[in-house]
Amino acid sequence: MKKSILLLCLFCFAISFSFAQNKNTTIEPEIEMKAGLLGYRFFKDGERLNWKELMEATASVEEANLLIKRGRSQNTFSSIFAFTGGVFIGIPFGQKSADRDPTWELAYVGGALALAAFYLSFKAFNNINKGVDSYNVAVAKQSSYRFEPEFFIVNNQSGFGLAMRF
Repeated sequence: MKKSILLLCLFCFAISFSFAQNKNTTIEPEIEMKAGLLGYRFFKDGERLNWKELMEATASVEEANLLIKRGRSQNTFSSIFAFTGGVFIGIPFGQKSADRDPTWELAYVGGALALAAFYLSFKAFNNINKGVDSYNVAVAKQSSYRFEPEFFIVNNQSGFGLAMRF
């Protein structure tokens, strides 16, 4: 009789313990970033996010939000520099094709702007990627509490026993 009551109590304890663990784990979906030819695409739980929705989604993790903001501004400047550099490189070639005297200094300035755009684009990609990764790590830490007890067999002066560390 004592053994059956003890087994029933242990069974009820195990069941209640497992329900308590499942109640507290709300899983926040991660953000996935894809870099394509036409820019960045962000997905959260299968739905595409624009820049505004991305900023709202990462507002809870300040470090990630700041990195994404910095990357977005760098991406904007990179686009402006790339366009301007392309125009400055293209003007002398247009002049040459129209049998005019080309102004090659514009091409040099355009090349420098294109290099600056390439550097800013690389920095923007790194900052945005770091921001998305830090958000995903922070969300995973908050939502994935796992109870992992360790069991030990203890031998002391009183005898043998089972110890649990959590």
